[in-house]
Amino acid sequence: MNISETMILDYDGPTTLLLDQPLLLSSPQSTQQCDVFYEEYPDPSSSVYAIVPFALFYSTIFMMGLAGNFAIIYVTLKHRTLQTVQNMFILNLAASDIIVCLLSLPITPVTNIYKNWFFGSVLCRLIPWVQGVSIFICTFSLGAIAVDRYILVVHPHTPPLSKQGALYVTVILWSLSIIVTIPYAVYMYVETYEGICGCFCTEKWPNPTSRRVYTMVVMIGQFVLPFIVMAFCYATIFSRLRNRAKVKLRKMDACSNALESSRPPPSPAPPTKNGMTEKSTDLRSQLIDPKGRGGRHRILAQTRRTTMILASMVVMFGLTWLPHNVVSIIIEYDDGRTMFSWFDHDLSYLINLFTHSIAMTNNIANPVLYAWLNPTFRQLVIETCLGRKPRRNVAVEQKFVRSMVAKSECTTRLTSRAQSPLKEMMNGESTMLNGIRNGSPEQHQLVPSERSSPVESIPSDPEPSEKPGGNLIYLEETDAFV
Repeated sequence: MNISETMILDYDGPTTLLLDQPLLLSSPQSTQQCDVFYEEYPDPSSSVYAIVPFALFYSTIFMMGLAGNFAIIYVTLKHRTLQTVQNMFILNLAASDIIVCLLSLPITPVTNIYKNWFFGSVLCRLIPWVQGVSIFICTFSLGAIAVDRYILVVHPHTPPLSKQGALYVTVILWSLSIIVTIPYAVYMYVETYEGICGCFCTEKWPNPTSRRVYTMVVMIGQFVLPFIVMAFCYATIFSRLRNRAKVKLRKMDACSNALESSRPPPSPAPPTKNGMTEKSTDLRSQLIDPKGRGGRHRILAQTRRTTMILASMVVMFGLTWLPHNVVSIIIEYDDGRTMFSWFDHDLSYLINLFTHSIAMTNNIANPVLYAWLNPTFRQLVIETCLGRKPRRNVAVEQKFVRSMVAKSECTTRLTSRAQSPLKEMMNGESTMLNGIRNGSPEQHQLVPSERSSPVESIPSDPEPSEKPGGNLIYLEETDAFV
């Protein structure tokens, strides 16, 4: 049986093993001395100048990817504050990244460099299938996270997803991934060839057309559709958050003008024994600064931070996965075998290694973008590694106090024009701070007046709760991610 090519499977699609001449399938009676393929048909990927850099790079990704994703799983399962519905998708993503690190990172580079399959006929079917499932789970989870964020921000009145619903979604994602990648388990075989040492794990389809159609299905399902979903969801989220930030700035200006107009003329404060007037003024200026640097700069800074994170999620996914998918498609449809040839040297393995290594960096980027940038998660990881008990997130609590006190005082000033606003505000601040210390700020919020006010005439979208939560991706004062 004459053949002109064999296929060494990569985790998300086939990579063609190009041969310069037809080879014959070896028979059990064959006693001809064999040659090592990469010695008989050398290419740049077998050079020590390629092996050493790739080995170092893959080792770094392997260790960092395992450490980061295991940290997400361990810390999330250990602390109940992180065990939310939204974080189920993060755990799903971390689990798939770990599988990719354990299977794709060691096996694919070794197979591409040595052009040989060392793992037997059973694993020839099993490993490619598990590799494909893990990659699809990874990209499907990224899409599910984007859709979940989209519903939370753009449609805040939609009933939130329950834990049972999130479990159903997870089961559906795993089922789809298993079904789509079944051909890897069906059409993978171990082949040997006359005169060539070792064996090859190859794809043997009924016809080339079926293989090419499946390659396109893999690329669309694994890259194109998730990328479109992520780009649409995060672009819409960015637009909605930007509009909310503008509304908050307008409200802040209206509050500031109202407070300035209702403020009585300055008069010397009565002397106190312990300087309580000065301390109260300092506390007031720290908690409420609608016109100064605190509020406006904080909103603008969080908006910029949100923009950077949303853009990074989409750009990182596109940059890491696009090159490898493009190379796989080119190799599949390059019948002339000329696209990656240079002075009679086959560069397909070297290019495939390069694009594969880029795709594997996604296993490091996911823990950083979806978990490590969260201050609560970062603090819990550090304290867990140091063996300390978790502390309260004081910074988030202070933001919550500032936001609620500022809103309450602004609304109260605009509606009731109380004769003693400073006294009322300080009483509210004291109650609020006591509530925070007791761990239940929602029970001690200042209740704004129900009367209409100029601020309420400014249109705005309903927003998610500003109370700090345990999600690895959550919304703060300006609905900023992480």
